[in-house]
Amino acid sequence: MSEERYEQTVHGPKGSIVGHRILRSDMLLVNSGRAGWLCFRDVFEVDGKPVRDRTTRLMDLFVHPSADSVEQATRIREEGARYNIGGVTRTINDPTMALLFLGQDNQPRSSFALGSAETVAHVRTETLRFEERSMPRLIHTADNSPASGRFWIDAANGRVIKTELEVSSESARGVVTVEYAPQAKLKGLWVPVRMVEHHNLSTTQMIECVATYTNFRHFDVTIGDVARHD
Repeated sequence: MSEERYEQTVHGPKGSIVGHRILRSDMLLVNSGRAGWLCFRDVFEVDGKPVRDRTTRLMDLFVHPSADSVEQATRIREEGARYNIGGVTRTINDPTMALLFLGQDNQPRSSFALGSAETVAHVRTETLRFEERSMPRLIHTADNSPASGRFWIDAANGRVIKTELEVSSESARGVVTVEYAPQAKLKGLWVPVRMVEHHNLSTTQMIECVATYTNFRHFDVTIGDVARHD
């Protein structure tokens, strides 16, 4: 769990600012095992005004799980999505979305190619480009456009240092870049700390967003079977 500050700016055709918003949210990352990381956002403040009581309702769903915990968390995420501004409905503003394409089950869906070596955050990395090939797409668009992007990976240990995800269609192009860094509170685990988005809607509008993540907390949930004796 972390706290997200998510600033969104919408530019008009001549570069003028036609919209601006700052959201503050609880951001929950759940390691679901083979299915990878699940990301849920729970908006609690819009432009400095609270939109709900400041309770850790996402965390509570998973600390005390039920059969529909994921479904409830998804509803909370969809509820908060209405606060996004700009002329595009987007689902790629998830800092872990690019990692879907690196998952073992999803790797055959894309082609991969090594790029040049680069130094990122004082770490020597190898760049790995990917382009989605399979249908149906992991990220749905109206014209079924493939996703593409890059990973910056520490070749010494396979750690992901940075990701880039691009999804384009006939009317819009979106690019999301995410930077990772270790957190002492999480025993050195590398987690998303900054996300930058750019969305271009032909010549009519450009959306720029920057999200930062702080106040990381960690918890474990163990689920077991309890025998019933009648």
